[in-house]
Amino acid sequence: MEKKEFSTVHLNHLSNEDAAALFVQTCEHAIPVKDYLDDVTNKALANLQSSSADFSAQANRPQKSKLTDEVAIDRKVSSDILSEIKRVIVFESKSRDAGKKKSAQDFNFFFEPYSKIGKAPIGTQIEQTQEMILKYKADPLLLSAAQIINIDVLMTELETDNTKLSVVYKIRTTDTGNRKTSSTDLRPATTENYVMFCNIVEQAVNLMPNDALLSLFNTLNELRKKYNALISKPKDKGKNTPTA
Repeated sequence: MEKKEFSTVHLNHLSNEDAAALFVQTCEHAIPVKDYLDDVTNKALANLQSSSADFSAQANRPQKSKLTDEVAIDRKVSSDILSEIKRVIVFESKSRDAGKKKSAQDFNFFFEPYSKIGKAPIGTQIEQTQEMILKYKADPLLLSAAQIINIDVLMTELETDNTKLSVVYKIRTTDTGNRKTSSTDLRPATTENYVMFCNIVEQAVNLMPNDALLSLFNTLNELRKKYNALISKPKDKGKNTPTA
């Protein structure tokens, strides 16, 4: 009998989603004929089933937290308020009203070190905004200066939004931290299990063929061709590309 060999599939050129689909569909085709497979082949199938299920779940999970957009919106609000406060200070520092001019200058001396925190990492922005607001609320002179140049309302708005931003950011961080191992981390072991299973099926169909095994081999081979056809040709032909 002519030796059976699986067609080549360049696994490393498949996206996580396509690789997961290939692995899962391979299991789906093999499970109905598992009674016709020997113990070694079934053990390899069980390993592939387990790892491909975890890999597929992560590969098809949205990568971005649902709270990411909300965090970005709240952060922009805080950053815009900071910018508006700075604009008012600069404008009132040039006022012909001596009282407003002095209040703006006094407040600017306090505010200037914090004026660019909107460009800092988000955790730093939240912490430094909290620090600034606590100092502001504890200083009667700053409270008075803010009222004179009409930025007291802006400072209240900043405190409210920064509190909201802090809460949402912490929830998102916890949500991200609680996620299971990423699909990228799970892929190598799943790929190894897939290659091992295919190698065992290939050996079995050549050494101990039966109708069920031959049918499975042909089905899996067509599946490999289907997914390999999804891959565009590598631009760098000089590099070795892992195959199965």
